[in-house]
Amino acid sequence: PKGADAVVMLENTKKIGEELEVWISVTPGENVSKKGEDIKKGAVAVKAGTRLKPQHLGLIAALGKAEVKVFEKPKVAILATGNELVEVGAKPREDQIFEVNRLVLSALCCELEAEPVDLGIAKDDIDEITAKLKMGLEVADAIITTGGTSVGISDLVPEAVNKLGKPGVIVHGIAMRPAMPTALAMVNEKPIIVLSGNPVAAMIGFEVFAKPTINALMKLEKEEPRPVIKAKMTRRVTTTLGRKTFVRVYVYKSGEEYFAEPISARGSGIISTMTRANGYVVVPENVDGLDEGETVSVHLFDAVEGEKHV
Repeated sequence: PKGADAVVMLENTKKIGEELEVWISVTPGENVSKKGEDIKKGAVAVKAGTRLKPQHLGLIAALGKAEVKVFEKPKVAILATGNELVEVGAKPREDQIFEVNRLVLSALCCELEAEPVDLGIAKDDIDEITAKLKMGLEVADAIITTGGTSVGISDLVPEAVNKLGKPGVIVHGIAMRPAMPTALAMVNEKPIIVLSGNPVAAMIGFEVFAKPTINALMKLEKEEPRPVIKAKMTRRVTTTLGRKTFVRVYVYKSGEEYFAEPISARGSGIISTMTRANGYVVVPENVDGLDEGETVSVHLFDAVEGEKHV
């Protein structure tokens, strides 16, 4: 009302008949919200391209908006190739292995809030691979394949991609380790990312190539980088000049310092290294390794604990 300059909270009052009993005193301006102190008239509350989090939803609701326009989640088709692959739960022959990459890549897509579309397993047959890829182009905004991208006689995925249309494969082979045989393609204005069949290489390839591609499809204003922490290497690691290398490490805290323990098994098919690691270090192509005691930047994908247990 006119002349009032403070507000007493309801719980500090009691109505008695037609009168109101106030139990506390207030100072001028107390419990008074000024116009525009939260959001000024005409200001942008939530920018286009923002990944909506709980706090954004709360602000939108506070403005009385029951609905807002959003971008549709991109659909990402995922295909595995290889005669040696069988579904998890099946009984493999001696020359077969369980296909795990589709599950892993689907989970990584879900982390980014993209919608995975399972294309199953294709044998090492050019026509079958091509048919599966065509299906993916029809139902999804992007395709990720795993396997069939090296230089063997049965590595047919790049050839199948090129049969689908122009420009097809743009890059095949990246100077990095793991994930060197990665191929990047575009067909019908849809990106196709051809990853290695080795699980670790596929996961690193997803991190480097698929993640920014999916974020671009989402039209995000900015990406959300992984947390980075400084740590000291516990021993020397050798790398190959001319290749950017992603070294899996286990980071732990001892006293007031953080240390990075390289994971011994470096093979790109040893998936347990990704469960034992909680981060990775990127070694540039012009550096031939990391020295013991060297301070490095670790990109974390899991929590840091207070003691070593690798």
